[in-house]
Amino acid sequence: MTAECPVLYCRRSSARFLSKGSRSSGRRADIAAGTDEHMSSPWKLVSQSADPEVTEERFADWPPRLSTCDSPEQPPPALSAAQRLAARLWAYGQPPPPAAGAWVGGGCADALAQLRRLTWGESFELVKELDCWIADDCIDSRCVPRLNNMEWNVTTLQAADLRHHTLSQSAHAVRLITRATVSRMNCEGRRRVQLVWSDKPDLQAQAAVFRERLSSYWRDLAQLLSHGAAHLPQLLVPLAFERMGNHASDQQLHGWIKDMERVKDMLRTQLTGWVQDLQFSSKQVEHYEVEEDKDGPGNLTIRRPLLSERLLRYQPWSPSFDDDYSALCKERQPEASQMFSLAHELYAFHRFYWYRTAERIDSSYGDDVKIVDEEWQLEDRSHATLSVDTDCVQLLVNALDHPTCPLEDLPLEAVKQREQCREQLWDDVVQRSPHIPVTSYLAYTQRANINLCLLAWMAVNSYGICQDVPFSLIQSVHDARCYFDSPDDQSCLQSNATEAICSVSRAILLLKCRDFSSIKTSHNCTFTTLGSLWVYSRSSILDQKLTEQTLNYKNSLTNATLKYKDFKIDSLKPLEISFILINIIFRFSTAGVYMYLPQLRNLPGKILLSFQITCITQILCSEVVYRMAGVPDLPTAVLIDSALTLLSCFWLNSFCYHMYACVRHLRLPDQLLPAEVSQLFRREVLCVLIPWSIVCVAAVALEKTSKYHLIHSRIVVLAGISVSVGFNFVCLGLLGYMYLRNRCSMRQLEIVDNKKFASKKECLFMSVKAIIISGTGIIIRIGFHQAQGIAQLVYYMHLVTMVQGPVLFVCFVCNGTTLPILKNRILLWWNPTNIPAGLELCSAAERNLARRNNEQSPFSESSL
Repeated sequence: MTAECPVLYCRRSSARFLSKGSRSSGRRADIAAGTDEHMSSPWKLVSQSADPEVTEERFADWPPRLSTCDSPEQPPPALSAAQRLAARLWAYGQPPPPAAGAWVGGGCADALAQLRRLTWGESFELVKELDCWIADDCIDSRCVPRLNNMEWNVTTLQAADLRHHTLSQSAHAVRLITRATVSRMNCEGRRRVQLVWSDKPDLQAQAAVFRERLSSYWRDLAQLLSHGAAHLPQLLVPLAFERMGNHASDQQLHGWIKDMERVKDMLRTQLTGWVQDLQFSSKQVEHYEVEEDKDGPGNLTIRRPLLSERLLRYQPWSPSFDDDYSALCKERQPEASQMFSLAHELYAFHRFYWYRTAERIDSSYGDDVKIVDEEWQLEDRSHATLSVDTDCVQLLVNALDHPTCPLEDLPLEAVKQREQCREQLWDDVVQRSPHIPVTSYLAYTQRANINLCLLAWMAVNSYGICQDVPFSLIQSVHDARCYFDSPDDQSCLQSNATEAICSVSRAILLLKCRDFSSIKTSHNCTFTTLGSLWVYSRSSILDQKLTEQTLNYKNSLTNATLKYKDFKIDSLKPLEISFILINIIFRFSTAGVYMYLPQLRNLPGKILLSFQITCITQILCSEVVYRMAGVPDLPTAVLIDSALTLLSCFWLNSFCYHMYACVRHLRLPDQLLPAEVSQLFRREVLCVLIPWSIVCVAAVALEKTSKYHLIHSRIVVLAGISVSVGFNFVCLGLLGYMYLRNRCSMRQLEIVDNKKFASKKECLFMSVKAIIISGTGIIIRIGFHQAQGIAQLVYYMHLVTMVQGPVLFVCFVCNGTTLPILKNRILLWWNPTNIPAGLELCSAAERNLARRNNEQSPFSESSL
């Protein structure tokens, strides 16, 4: 075939020649149209013309027209978009007609003369081989021009000759690639391996040939697809300019070109995933097995692995450009909707043809043999939870709450932050920690317990952090299977650490989350209209049209995500700062009173003073140093905060035990000598620091040794706090038991006292003191922190804990014993000569007598 007679026109000539032959012209029309009744293919031909010559002439007309069986006048959106774009591409890509006389005396006349001398068998063989020749020619890149990646600017776009030349060249390349794709599909359908039951060695030989042929088919399609993915985005800018950009000024056109280049990059990312999928399909064919069908002796079964071309049907029919970004980018680019709509049409055109290549080969082999696909253990993970970094969750929520137009350039810091977030989330997913106990408010801002499926959706939705990661579905399922089936060995992953979370999340949403899947399966009969021939196939199409139901579904996911938005409420920040300052002031005031008054420097007073100093240090470290200075890092700050919380619980343990010991031995704290108080306090400090050090060292060792032991370190700290608070309850319970027992004994002795145990005010004060001393407030606070999904309530609880300082001051200082003494000491500052009642100066004899009584009281109590 010479240059004057392109393959396209020679094919048309051969089709006309075959239609005029003797015997069954309908049979030859079937052959020319690419079907064979012996193939039992689901593709059928419905002729609209009784004249076979007209039929075959119209068969060569392109582009194909697409519709559905149920409602031909209202085809699915993806097919309509493909049809609209195909009409434009075929208008641009139509090669020039042959020169005058070429049909008569040129190369085509010679070709026709040779064709007329062919026998029926030779004609049939020619038609069978013609599709294979067309595909092979294009696979070797001989049918498409060499790609020159045009850098469009104002000058080149406004040059009509250059623009039309480049557009026609790329459109012609896409046209030829599409023809080659259909031809390769037809070629495989005619030359496919006929699997016939025989003995085992012969069957294995057939299976080897079958696998090699099918692997070659997918390799060829992957090569063609790579050509198409390279040429198709090149059409975007010139096509868009002719549709919308030729009326803009030079300044507007400069920004317009920049935005169109960004849309082209987004389209190329989508198409790259298809290329990877077809490459994976060719590699998976070697795992196909051919064996006898157990249910039908004499029949054959093809067993396909999970990672086969059947997963291609889960590829989305349309990208989310037009739906999600048109309104978002309207302010920046008024023509954003048309930009994304054109990219949508290009993708739909591409998606339709490559879906048919997979569907056709399945139906071709499925009529002769039984195809059994490997089933994965599809346990539902819709209610699984995972502990992840809250900084990443905050980034995902912010991206959904305040989405940015993808046409804008992200700052380099934001790009790095997204990549770091993807790596951090993957580390969290690999750890598989379903719930990490929260021991402080800082820990709450560090880890979030989130639904696994919701996290996957947050990561891979249109506004998430996976926009620049190609959607390779087979790779995603492979990575997800590696993650679920090989939890201790992640070396089987095909994605790198930066993209693994995106890959696995996509597969999780498709195969593991029934409550989070919006993909609906509908059985539609789809027509492909080739001129006057209607070729149709009945297939299962995954329809992802944005119906009202799916829109409501997306809104529900958005609302579920936004509940993680506020780990701190910005509007309450002034109130939080005020509460923190009030808390610090009153805690310092309480500690100062205990240090100033001699009456409070007894053993329980020193223990409570240590408790106050510990709480003050905790507030300064977590609320002042970390919040304002940002040091140390958050995990270290959480360790310090949790350790100081545990230490304050241990001080309360010492205080409660000392109360129990005093009542048990009938020995009041005021009866101890100063030396004995110091000795007992040192012993109490030792008893507190030893268990506290053991727990803290264990927690730090676990957390610093490996990040996988984070949950264990938190459990150790939480267990220490729980045991400590439990010990306080035991001590207070024993005190209550001894009070009730003594009261019962006094009643048996008929000892009656008209005095009440305490007034209502004193009972209220004692109840609040009991709650503080028992550590119940700490347990309530930590319990609220476990409610990870309710950020506002946890924040409110955090504010409530800041009121503990004033409460401690009122309960332990503003009582009937301490407040009068403090008031008298303050009054003495102003007027030292005014001595209040009870503080009169006494003689030396009276002071010596009081000292002697204090020295003799321990001996009398011990003898008692």
